[in-house]
Amino acid sequence: MKKIFLLAGFASVTAFAQIDTTADEAFIRGIYDDALLNQQGYQWLHELCKEVGPRLAGSEGAERAVEWAQETLDTLGFDRVYLQPVEVPHWERGELSVAIAGSSIELNACALGGSVPTPEEGITAEVIEIPDVDDLKNYTREDIEGKVVFFSAPMRQTYINTGSAYGEAVKKRHTGAMEASKYGAAAVIIRSVTTRMDDAPHTGSMTYEGAEERIPSIALGYQSADRLHNALQQNPALKVNMTLTSQWFDPVMSYNVIGEIVGSEFPDEIAVVGGHLDSWDLAEGAQDDGAGSVQSMDGLFLLMRSGYEFKRTHRVVLYMNEEFGLDGAREYARVAQETGERHVIGIESDGGGDVPRGFSIQSLPSGVEAVESFKWFLEPYGLREYSIGWSGADIGQLRNDDAILLGYRADSQRYFDYHHAPTDVFESINARALQLGAASMASMLYLLDKYEVRP
Repeated sequence: MKKIFLLAGFASVTAFAQIDTTADEAFIRGIYDDALLNQQGYQWLHELCKEVGPRLAGSEGAERAVEWAQETLDTLGFDRVYLQPVEVPHWERGELSVAIAGSSIELNACALGGSVPTPEEGITAEVIEIPDVDDLKNYTREDIEGKVVFFSAPMRQTYINTGSAYGEAVKKRHTGAMEASKYGAAAVIIRSVTTRMDDAPHTGSMTYEGAEERIPSIALGYQSADRLHNALQQNPALKVNMTLTSQWFDPVMSYNVIGEIVGSEFPDEIAVVGGHLDSWDLAEGAQDDGAGSVQSMDGLFLLMRSGYEFKRTHRVVLYMNEEFGLDGAREYARVAQETGERHVIGIESDGGGDVPRGFSIQSLPSGVEAVESFKWFLEPYGLREYSIGWSGADIGQLRNDDAILLGYRADSQRYFDYHHAPTDVFESINARALQLGAASMASMLYLLDKYEVRP
Protein backbone atom coordinates (compact mmCIF):
# COMPACT_ATOMS: atom_id res chain seq x y z
CA MET A 1 0.00 0.00 0.00
CA LYS A 2 1.23 3.47 -0.90
CA LYS A 3 0.09 6.84 0.30
CA ILE A 4 0.29 10.07 -1.69
CA PHE A 5 -0.70 13.63 -1.00
CA LEU A 6 -3.28 15.43 -3.06
CA LEU A 7 -3.08 19.19 -3.37
CA ALA A 8 -6.62 20.51 -3.78
CA GLY A 9 -7.81 24.08 -3.66
CA PHE A 10 -11.10 24.76 -1.92
CA ALA A 11 -12.17 28.29 -2.86
CA SER A 12 -9.34 30.44 -1.47
CA VAL A 13 -8.09 27.76 0.92
CA THR A 14 -5.51 25.16 -0.07
CA ALA A 15 -5.81 21.83 1.71
CA PHE A 16 -3.70 18.70 1.72
CA ALA A 17 -5.59 15.44 1.76
CA GLN A 18 -3.84 12.13 2.36
CA ILE A 19 -5.06 9.42 0.00
CA ASP A 20 -4.95 5.74 0.79
CA THR A 21 -4.37 4.47 -2.75
CA THR A 22 -5.28 0.80 -2.36
CA ALA A 23 -8.99 1.16 -3.00
CA ASP A 24 -8.47 3.68 -5.78
CA GLU A 25 -5.95 1.48 -7.56
CA ALA A 26 -8.38 -1.43 -7.49
CA PHE A 27 -11.29 0.73 -8.64
CA ILE A 28 -9.35 2.19 -11.56
CA ARG A 29 -8.08 -1.24 -12.57
CA GLY A 30 -11.69 -2.41 -12.61
CA ILE A 31 -12.60 0.46 -14.94
CA TYR A 32 -9.86 -0.51 -17.40
CA ASP A 33 -10.81 -4.18 -17.19
CA ASP A 34 -14.44 -3.38 -17.97
CA ALA A 35 -13.51 -1.11 -20.86
CA LEU A 36 -11.19 -3.65 -22.47
CA LEU A 37 -13.44 -6.67 -21.95
CA ASN A 38 -16.74 -5.15 -23.08
CA GLN A 39 -15.51 -2.66 -25.72
CA GLN A 40 -18.80 -0.79 -25.58
CA GLY A 41 -17.38 2.40 -27.08
CA TYR A 42 -15.94 0.47 -30.01
CA GLN A 43 -19.36 -1.07 -30.70
CA TRP A 44 -20.96 2.37 -30.60
CA LEU A 45 -18.32 3.73 -32.94
CA HIS A 46 -19.15 1.00 -35.46
CA GLU A 47 -22.82 2.01 -35.32
CA LEU A 48 -22.03 5.70 -35.65
CA CYS A 49 -19.66 5.19 -38.60
CA LYS A 50 -21.40 2.42 -40.50
CA GLU A 51 -25.10 3.03 -39.76
CA VAL A 52 -25.09 6.84 -39.49
CA GLY A 53 -22.03 7.67 -41.60
CA PRO A 54 -20.81 11.18 -42.51
CA ARG A 55 -22.54 13.89 -40.47
CA LEU A 56 -21.66 17.39 -41.57
CA ALA A 57 -23.62 19.97 -39.58
CA GLY A 58 -26.82 20.90 -41.39
CA SER A 59 -26.99 17.61 -43.29
CA GLU A 60 -29.37 14.65 -43.05
CA GLY A 61 -26.42 12.67 -41.68
CA ALA A 62 -26.14 15.06 -38.75
CA GLU A 63 -29.86 14.62 -38.07
CA ARG A 64 -29.42 10.84 -38.03
CA ALA A 65 -26.48 11.23 -35.64
CA VAL A 66 -28.59 13.24 -33.20
CA GLU A 67 -31.31 10.59 -33.30
CA TRP A 68 -28.77 7.80 -32.81
CA ALA A 69 -27.08 9.54 -29.88
CA GLN A 70 -30.35 10.34 -28.11
CA GLU A 71 -31.69 6.82 -28.58
CA THR A 72 -28.43 5.29 -27.35
CA LEU A 73 -28.12 7.50 -24.27
CA ASP A 74 -31.78 6.79 -23.43
CA THR A 75 -30.87 3.13 -22.85
CA LEU A 76 -28.04 3.79 -20.36
CA GLY A 77 -29.86 4.87 -17.21
CA PHE A 78 -29.18 8.62 -17.12
CA ASP A 79 -31.43 10.72 -14.91
CA ARG A 80 -32.17 12.87 -17.94
CA VAL A 81 -31.38 12.79 -21.67
CA TYR A 82 -32.27 15.87 -23.66
CA LEU A 83 -31.61 17.84 -26.82
CA GLN A 84 -30.36 21.42 -26.75
CA PRO A 85 -31.36 23.34 -29.90
CA VAL A 86 -28.60 25.09 -31.83
CA GLU A 87 -28.72 26.78 -35.22
CA VAL A 88 -26.01 25.56 -37.60
CA PRO A 89 -24.89 26.44 -41.14
CA HIS A 90 -25.80 24.32 -44.15
CA TRP A 91 -23.21 23.98 -46.92
CA GLU A 92 -22.90 21.29 -49.56
CA ARG A 93 -19.71 20.69 -51.53
CA GLY A 94 -21.33 19.63 -54.79
CA GLU A 95 -19.11 18.31 -57.56
CA LEU A 96 -15.48 19.20 -58.27
CA SER A 97 -13.16 18.63 -61.18
CA VAL A 98 -9.65 20.01 -61.51
CA ALA A 99 -7.05 19.17 -64.12
CA ILE A 100 -3.96 20.59 -65.75
CA ALA A 101 -5.12 22.14 -69.01
CA GLY A 102 -3.92 20.38 -72.13
CA SER A 103 -2.55 17.34 -70.30
CA SER A 104 -3.62 13.94 -69.04
CA ILE A 105 -2.39 14.64 -65.50
CA GLU A 106 -5.17 13.96 -63.00
CA LEU A 107 -5.39 15.89 -59.73
CA ASN A 108 -7.20 14.43 -56.76
CA ALA A 109 -8.92 17.26 -54.91
CA CYS A 110 -11.76 18.31 -52.63
CA ALA A 111 -13.42 21.61 -51.87
CA LEU A 112 -12.51 23.30 -48.62
CA GLY A 113 -15.42 23.68 -46.24
CA GLY A 114 -17.41 26.80 -47.01
CA SER A 115 -15.89 27.48 -50.42
CA VAL A 116 -17.97 29.34 -52.94
CA PRO A 117 -18.45 27.68 -56.36
CA THR A 118 -16.68 28.56 -59.55
CA PRO A 119 -18.69 30.29 -62.27
CA GLU A 120 -20.92 27.80 -64.09
CA GLU A 121 -18.47 27.62 -66.99
CA GLY A 122 -15.60 26.94 -64.55
CA ILE A 123 -12.22 28.65 -64.28
CA THR A 124 -9.31 28.25 -66.65
CA ALA A 125 -6.32 30.25 -65.49
CA GLU A 126 -2.57 30.23 -65.06
CA VAL A 127 -1.20 28.91 -61.79
CA ILE A 128 1.29 30.75 -59.62
CA GLU A 129 3.02 28.64 -56.98
CA ILE A 130 3.62 30.34 -53.62
CA PRO A 131 4.81 28.32 -50.62
CA ASP A 132 2.51 29.73 -47.94
CA VAL A 133 0.17 32.56 -47.05
CA ASP A 134 2.86 34.63 -45.37
CA ASP A 135 4.84 34.57 -48.64
CA LEU A 136 2.18 36.61 -50.43
CA LYS A 137 3.97 39.73 -49.21
CA ASN A 138 6.75 38.97 -51.69
CA TYR A 139 4.37 39.40 -54.63
CA THR A 140 2.40 42.23 -56.19
CA ARG A 141 -1.15 42.36 -57.42
CA GLU A 142 0.21 42.37 -60.96
CA ASP A 143 1.94 39.04 -60.27
CA ILE A 144 -1.22 37.34 -59.01
CA GLU A 145 -4.31 38.98 -60.48
CA GLY A 146 -6.47 36.58 -62.49
CA LYS A 147 -4.34 33.55 -61.58
CA VAL A 148 -4.91 30.51 -59.42
CA VAL A 149 -2.67 30.67 -56.36
CA PHE A 150 -1.17 27.30 -55.41
CA PHE A 151 0.00 27.23 -51.77
CA SER A 152 2.37 24.29 -51.98
CA ALA A 153 4.21 24.09 -48.63
CA PRO A 154 3.71 20.73 -46.91
CA MET A 155 2.92 20.22 -43.25
CA ARG A 156 6.34 19.99 -41.62
CA GLN A 157 7.36 16.40 -40.95
CA THR A 158 10.20 17.15 -38.52
CA TYR A 159 8.00 18.19 -35.60
CA ILE A 160 7.61 15.45 -33.02
CA ASN A 161 4.35 17.03 -31.87
CA THR A 162 2.12 16.79 -34.94
CA GLY A 163 -0.36 19.21 -33.39
CA SER A 164 2.27 21.92 -33.54
CA ALA A 165 2.98 21.09 -37.18
CA TYR A 166 -0.74 21.26 -37.94
CA GLY A 167 -1.10 24.62 -36.19
CA GLU A 168 1.67 26.03 -38.33
CA ALA A 169 0.42 24.57 -41.62
CA VAL A 170 -3.33 25.13 -41.32
CA LYS A 171 -3.18 28.89 -41.90
CA LYS A 172 -3.08 28.47 -45.67
CA ARG A 173 -6.26 26.39 -45.52
CA HIS A 174 -8.15 28.72 -43.25
CA THR A 175 -7.15 32.14 -44.59
CA GLY A 176 -5.53 31.39 -47.95
CA ALA A 177 -8.51 32.33 -50.12
CA MET A 178 -9.22 35.47 -48.13
CA GLU A 179 -5.63 36.69 -48.36
CA ALA A 180 -5.11 35.73 -52.02
CA SER A 181 -8.33 37.47 -53.01
CA LYS A 182 -6.79 40.77 -51.90
CA TYR A 183 -4.30 40.34 -54.76
CA GLY A 184 -7.01 39.61 -57.31
CA ALA A 185 -6.52 35.81 -57.43
CA ALA A 186 -9.14 33.83 -59.33
CA ALA A 187 -9.02 30.82 -56.99
CA VAL A 188 -6.82 29.04 -54.45
CA ILE A 189 -5.41 25.53 -54.41
CA ILE A 190 -3.58 24.22 -51.34
CA ARG A 191 -1.54 21.14 -50.59
CA SER A 192 -3.60 19.19 -48.06
CA VAL A 193 -2.65 19.65 -44.43
CA THR A 194 -1.56 16.11 -43.57
CA THR A 195 1.35 14.01 -42.36
CA ARG A 196 0.63 11.26 -44.87
CA MET A 197 2.17 11.37 -48.33
CA ASP A 198 -0.71 9.63 -50.09
CA ASP A 199 -3.18 11.17 -52.51
CA ALA A 200 -6.20 11.57 -50.25
CA PRO A 201 -7.34 15.22 -50.18
CA HIS A 202 -8.09 16.69 -46.75
CA THR A 203 -10.88 19.22 -46.32
CA GLY A 204 -11.46 21.64 -43.42
CA SER A 205 -13.03 24.99 -42.71
CA MET A 206 -11.91 28.21 -44.34
CA THR A 207 -12.98 31.83 -43.96
CA TYR A 208 -13.75 34.82 -46.15
CA GLU A 209 -13.84 37.26 -43.25
CA GLY A 210 -12.16 40.44 -44.43
CA ALA A 211 -12.32 39.52 -48.13
CA GLU A 212 -13.91 41.91 -50.61
CA GLU A 213 -14.37 39.06 -53.07
CA ARG A 214 -14.98 35.40 -52.37
CA ILE A 215 -13.00 32.98 -54.52
CA PRO A 216 -13.12 29.17 -54.75
CA SER A 217 -10.71 27.22 -52.56
CA ILE A 218 -9.75 23.56 -52.90
CA ALA A 219 -7.20 21.09 -51.49
CA LEU A 220 -5.09 18.60 -53.41
CA GLY A 221 -3.92 15.24 -52.19
CA TYR A 222 -0.23 15.26 -51.30
CA GLN A 223 0.83 13.36 -54.42
CA SER A 224 -1.39 15.49 -56.66
CA ALA A 225 0.25 18.57 -55.19
CA ASP A 226 3.60 17.07 -56.16
CA ARG A 227 2.30 16.47 -59.69
CA LEU A 228 1.23 20.07 -60.02
CA HIS A 229 4.53 21.32 -58.57
CA ASN A 230 6.55 19.19 -60.99
CA ALA A 231 4.45 20.28 -63.94
CA LEU A 232 5.01 23.92 -63.03
CA GLN A 233 8.74 23.30 -62.98
CA GLN A 234 8.46 22.19 -66.60
CA ASN A 235 5.99 24.89 -67.66
CA PRO A 236 5.63 27.93 -65.36
CA ALA A 237 2.83 29.26 -67.58
CA LEU A 238 0.60 26.18 -67.34
CA LYS A 239 -3.11 26.54 -66.66
CA VAL A 240 -5.64 24.52 -64.70
CA ASN A 241 -9.28 23.87 -65.46
CA MET A 242 -11.44 23.95 -62.34
CA THR A 243 -15.19 23.50 -61.89
CA LEU A 244 -16.85 23.45 -58.44
CA THR A 245 -20.60 23.42 -57.74
CA SER A 246 -20.62 23.94 -53.95
CA GLN A 247 -23.62 25.75 -52.50
CA TRP A 248 -24.72 27.56 -49.35
CA PHE A 249 -28.25 27.15 -47.96
CA ASP A 250 -30.16 28.78 -45.13
CA PRO A 251 -29.10 27.75 -41.60
CA VAL A 252 -30.99 24.86 -40.04
CA MET A 253 -31.86 23.82 -36.50
CA SER A 254 -29.84 21.00 -34.99
CA TYR A 255 -29.03 19.87 -31.45
CA ASN A 256 -26.44 19.14 -28.82
CA VAL A 257 -27.23 15.76 -27.24
CA ILE A 258 -26.88 15.67 -23.44
CA GLY A 259 -27.11 12.92 -20.84
CA GLU A 260 -27.13 13.91 -17.15
CA ILE A 261 -26.67 12.23 -13.77
CA VAL A 262 -27.57 14.40 -10.78
CA GLY A 263 -24.92 14.53 -8.07
CA SER A 264 -25.66 13.28 -4.55
CA GLU A 265 -23.70 15.92 -2.60
CA PHE A 266 -23.04 18.87 -4.91
CA PRO A 267 -25.79 18.78 -7.53
CA ASP A 268 -25.17 22.41 -8.47
CA GLU A 269 -21.57 21.68 -9.42
CA ILE A 270 -21.34 20.28 -12.95
CA ALA A 271 -18.70 18.05 -14.51
CA VAL A 272 -18.81 17.63 -18.29
CA VAL A 273 -17.19 15.10 -20.59
CA GLY A 274 -17.69 15.38 -24.32
CA GLY A 275 -16.69 15.38 -27.97
CA HIS A 276 -18.29 16.70 -31.13
CA LEU A 277 -20.91 14.65 -32.93
CA ASP A 278 -20.53 16.27 -36.33
CA SER A 279 -17.91 15.27 -38.87
CA TRP A 280 -16.80 16.26 -42.33
CA ASP A 281 -18.70 14.75 -45.22
CA LEU A 282 -15.86 12.96 -47.02
CA ALA A 283 -15.87 9.93 -44.71
CA GLU A 284 -17.27 8.38 -41.54
CA GLY A 285 -15.50 10.69 -39.08
CA ALA A 286 -14.08 7.88 -36.96
CA GLN A 287 -10.98 9.70 -35.73
CA ASP A 288 -12.57 13.17 -35.85
CA ASP A 289 -14.54 12.97 -33.71
CA GLY A 290 -16.49 9.75 -33.56
CA ALA A 291 -13.77 8.40 -31.28
CA GLY A 292 -14.09 11.31 -28.86
CA SER A 293 -17.88 11.11 -28.83
CA VAL A 294 -18.03 7.41 -27.96
CA GLN A 295 -15.13 7.69 -25.49
CA SER A 296 -17.09 10.38 -23.67
CA MET A 297 -20.24 8.28 -23.65
CA ASP A 298 -18.41 5.16 -22.55
CA GLY A 299 -16.27 7.01 -20.01
CA LEU A 300 -19.31 8.14 -18.07
CA PHE A 301 -21.12 4.84 -18.63
CA LEU A 302 -18.14 2.92 -17.21
CA LEU A 303 -18.51 4.86 -13.96
CA MET A 304 -22.27 4.29 -13.95
CA ARG A 305 -21.77 0.54 -14.42
CA SER A 306 -19.22 0.47 -11.59
CA GLY A 307 -21.83 1.64 -9.10
CA TYR A 308 -19.87 4.78 -8.24
CA GLU A 309 -22.05 7.41 -6.57
CA PHE A 310 -21.37 10.77 -8.21
CA LYS A 311 -20.91 13.67 -5.81
CA ARG A 312 -21.35 16.27 -8.55
CA THR A 313 -23.80 16.37 -11.42
CA HIS A 314 -22.14 14.77 -14.43
CA ARG A 315 -23.03 15.27 -18.08
CA VAL A 316 -21.92 13.81 -21.35
CA VAL A 317 -22.33 16.48 -24.02
CA LEU A 318 -22.11 15.64 -27.72
CA TYR A 319 -21.63 19.00 -29.39
CA MET A 320 -22.95 19.86 -32.83
CA ASN A 321 -20.85 21.72 -35.39
CA GLU A 322 -17.37 21.97 -34.02
CA GLU A 323 -16.01 21.77 -37.55
CA PHE A 324 -17.89 24.72 -38.98
CA GLY A 325 -17.91 27.30 -36.21
CA LEU A 326 -18.27 25.77 -32.71
CA ASP A 327 -21.98 26.61 -32.68
CA GLY A 328 -22.92 23.78 -30.33
CA ALA A 329 -20.22 24.53 -27.75
CA ARG A 330 -20.94 28.24 -27.84
CA GLU A 331 -24.65 27.66 -27.36
CA TYR A 332 -24.03 25.26 -24.49
CA ALA A 333 -21.77 27.82 -22.78
CA ARG A 334 -24.27 30.64 -23.43
CA VAL A 335 -27.13 28.72 -21.88
CA ALA A 336 -24.94 27.72 -18.92
CA GLN A 337 -24.06 31.34 -18.26
CA GLU A 338 -27.63 32.53 -18.75
CA THR A 339 -29.01 29.98 -16.29
CA GLY A 340 -26.19 30.43 -13.76
CA GLU A 341 -24.86 26.87 -13.99
CA ARG A 342 -21.51 26.31 -12.32
CA HIS A 343 -19.18 24.12 -14.34
CA VAL A 344 -16.18 22.98 -12.29
CA ILE A 345 -14.79 20.06 -14.33
CA GLY A 346 -14.61 19.49 -18.07
CA ILE A 347 -12.88 16.87 -20.22
CA GLU A 348 -12.85 16.88 -24.03
CA SER A 349 -11.68 14.19 -26.42
CA ASP A 350 -11.00 15.49 -29.93
CA GLY A 351 -7.60 14.14 -30.87
CA GLY A 352 -8.37 10.75 -32.37
CA GLY A 353 -8.65 7.25 -30.98
CA ASP A 354 -5.03 6.21 -30.60
CA VAL A 355 -3.32 5.06 -27.39
CA PRO A 356 -3.46 7.35 -24.31
CA ARG A 357 -0.64 9.80 -23.63
CA GLY A 358 -2.03 12.18 -21.01
CA PHE A 359 -3.99 15.39 -20.54
CA SER A 360 -3.58 19.07 -21.26
CA ILE A 361 -4.75 21.22 -18.37
CA GLN A 362 -6.47 24.60 -18.52
CA SER A 363 -6.89 25.89 -14.98
CA LEU A 364 -5.55 28.13 -12.27
CA PRO A 365 -2.20 26.86 -10.86
CA SER A 366 -3.88 25.15 -7.90
CA GLY A 367 -6.05 23.13 -10.27
CA VAL A 368 -3.05 22.16 -12.37
CA GLU A 369 -1.22 20.92 -9.28
CA ALA A 370 -4.24 18.91 -8.18
CA VAL A 371 -4.56 17.18 -11.56
CA GLU A 372 -0.85 16.47 -11.71
CA SER A 373 -1.00 14.85 -8.29
CA PHE A 374 -3.06 12.05 -9.88
CA LYS A 375 -0.32 11.11 -12.35
CA TRP A 376 0.74 8.19 -10.19
CA PHE A 377 -2.61 6.43 -10.66
CA LEU A 378 -2.64 6.66 -14.46
CA GLU A 379 1.01 6.13 -15.42
CA PRO A 380 0.57 2.32 -15.57
CA TYR A 381 -1.95 2.89 -18.38
CA GLY A 382 0.33 5.05 -20.51
CA LEU A 383 -0.73 8.54 -19.32
CA ARG A 384 2.56 10.27 -18.60
CA GLU A 385 2.28 13.58 -20.46
CA TYR A 386 0.63 16.52 -18.69
CA SER A 387 0.89 19.93 -20.32
CA ILE A 388 -0.46 23.28 -19.23
CA GLY A 389 -2.48 25.12 -21.81
CA TRP A 390 -5.48 24.65 -24.08
CA SER A 391 -8.10 22.05 -23.22
CA GLY A 392 -10.08 21.92 -26.45
CA ALA A 393 -12.18 23.99 -28.83
CA ASP A 394 -15.52 22.85 -27.42
CA ILE A 395 -14.82 22.50 -23.70
CA GLY A 396 -12.71 25.65 -23.81
CA GLN A 397 -15.88 27.71 -24.24
CA LEU A 398 -16.56 27.05 -20.53
CA ARG A 399 -13.28 28.53 -19.31
CA ASN A 400 -13.53 30.43 -16.04
CA ASP A 401 -11.57 30.66 -12.82
CA ASP A 402 -13.81 28.09 -11.13
CA ALA A 403 -13.20 25.34 -13.67
CA ILE A 404 -10.56 22.71 -14.34
CA LEU A 405 -10.74 21.94 -18.06
CA LEU A 406 -8.82 19.02 -19.52
CA GLY A 407 -8.07 17.85 -23.03
CA TYR A 408 -7.60 14.10 -23.26
CA ARG A 409 -4.49 13.51 -25.35
CA ALA A 410 -4.03 10.39 -27.45
CA ASP A 411 -0.88 9.63 -29.41
CA SER A 412 -0.95 12.01 -32.38
CA GLN A 413 1.49 10.45 -34.84
CA ARG A 414 -1.22 8.96 -37.08
CA TYR A 415 -4.02 11.41 -36.43
CA PHE A 416 -3.30 13.83 -39.27
CA ASP A 417 -2.96 10.93 -41.69
CA TYR A 418 -6.76 10.64 -41.47
CA HIS A 419 -7.93 14.05 -40.26
CA HIS A 420 -10.66 15.49 -42.55
CA ALA A 421 -9.87 12.94 -45.27
CA PRO A 422 -11.85 10.22 -47.10
CA THR A 423 -9.73 7.70 -45.18
CA ASP A 424 -11.19 8.67 -41.77
CA VAL A 425 -13.19 5.48 -41.41
CA PHE A 426 -13.97 2.99 -38.66
CA GLU A 427 -11.21 0.65 -39.80
CA SER A 428 -8.58 3.26 -38.85
CA ILE A 429 -9.41 2.79 -35.15
CA ASN A 430 -7.86 0.14 -32.91
CA ALA A 431 -10.36 -1.21 -30.39
CA ARG A 432 -7.94 -1.49 -27.47
CA ALA A 433 -6.55 2.00 -28.00
CA LEU A 434 -10.05 3.47 -28.12
CA GLN A 435 -11.14 1.66 -24.97
CA LEU A 436 -8.01 2.63 -23.06
CA GLY A 437 -8.94 6.24 -23.81
CA ALA A 438 -12.47 5.81 -22.49
CA ALA A 439 -11.13 4.24 -19.29
CA SER A 440 -8.56 7.02 -18.91
CA MET A 441 -11.25 9.69 -19.08
CA ALA A 442 -13.45 7.74 -16.66
CA SER A 443 -10.59 7.37 -14.19
CA MET A 444 -9.78 11.07 -14.24
CA LEU A 445 -13.45 11.95 -13.72
CA TYR A 446 -13.56 9.55 -10.78
CA LEU A 447 -10.51 11.03 -9.07
CA LEU A 448 -11.59 14.63 -9.61
CA ASP A 449 -15.07 13.92 -8.28
CA LYS A 450 -14.19 11.64 -5.39
CA TYR A 451 -11.67 14.10 -3.95
CA GLU A 452 -13.83 17.15 -4.74
CA VAL A 453 -10.99 18.82 -6.61
CA ARG A 454 -11.47 22.52 -7.31
CA PRO A 455 -9.01 25.15 -8.60
